Amino acid sequence: MPNDSNGFGVTFAQISWIARLLENHSNVVGVTRAHDIQFDVERKYGRPIRLVCLNEYTCGLARVLEVQEAFPGVGLIYVGGTWNSYTREAKEYCLAAEIGLFNTKEMAGALYRDDFWTYHKKDKDGNPVYP
Repeated sequence: MPNDSNGFGVTFAQISWIARLLENHSNVVGVTRAHDIQFDVERKYGRPIRLVCLNEYTCGLARVLEVQEAFPGVGLIYVGGTWNSYTREAKEYCLAAEIGLFNTKEMAGALYRDDFWTYHKKDKDGNPVYP
């Protein structure tokens, strides 16, 4: 699939946003884009990450499994903007599989972590807060 179409309905605007975030992130030293929505990310600190960009209002487990099948080696699934989210079932599966599952608010912080898939915002008591 060329870098101008994808079977997941992800818009150019969404792809451009994540590309800019990756290109300007202080822990990212290189990005290679393939299949329109796949980004192979080299980091200063931490192992490389294969990221897949989506635009899912609510990303469920079925979509996560579809992404895993279509993009072998996926390590991080970006579900889209701050209005986008994921189901608890999808998040639990991804945590167990060591796959990051994040929206816009979570992406920048996750890219700094060695165990990026476990990154989450915290409430005032230190408990995980998921969108």
